[in-house]
Amino acid sequence: MQKILVIEDDEKLARILKIQLEHEGFQVDSVFNGMDAYNLVQKNKSGWHIIILDLGLPGMSGELLCKNIKKISSIPIIVLSAKSSVEDKITLLSTGASDYVTKPFNMMELSARIRVNILEESNTEILFYSDLELDYSKYTVSRGKDTIQLSKTEFELLSYLMKNREIVLPRDRIIESVWGYEASDNVLDVTMKNLRNKIDKGYESKLIHTVRGVGYVLQDKKDIT
Repeated sequence: MQKILVIEDDEKLARILKIQLEHEGFQVDSVFNGMDAYNLVQKNKSGWHIIILDLGLPGMSGELLCKNIKKISSIPIIVLSAKSSVEDKITLLSTGASDYVTKPFNMMELSARIRVNILEESNTEILFYSDLELDYSKYTVSRGKDTIQLSKTEFELLSYLMKNREIVLPRDRIIESVWGYEASDNVLDVTMKNLRNKIDKGYESKLIHTVRGVGYVLQDKKDIT
């Protein structure tokens, strides 16, 4: 069973996270003080698959705690933060965080980000969804018996969709995760159109769908819009 350490001083929120994540099959430990959290990780440097870290902690700030944990452990850290500017996000990632979720957050998004980070940490070489297969070691994509040629960006975009399969992904989140902070909406639309033509054209079941006003989703369903 995959284990999560939740470091959150709001005990009510920590209980909610514990209940929700345990419902999804994770084992969850909680700690409410920054210094206590550091001492706990120091004693067991590989005891969890991922850490969920709030920034507003007593004892030791979340930013400092993140830096200190990364000095002694390779456990991925997802930061919970009310900060939403690009500069703030870059700063959070520079402290050693693997990812961040902006408060207030959707539990489905947090769950998806947990699974993505655990998947990346496990060095999984092949992703499967429906009749689609993406192989990192060979840098190949196939659907059924057909091999599909993708550009580097199309490959990374499909990889992101497959890791977050059946999760509706906002446009800005896709751009940020695949391109960084400089790509435009038009770049996303053109790349997604090309990817969709290669993945779905000629197949009865369509996998890549537009969710109007929101973004995109990879789902084996003919019409979800």
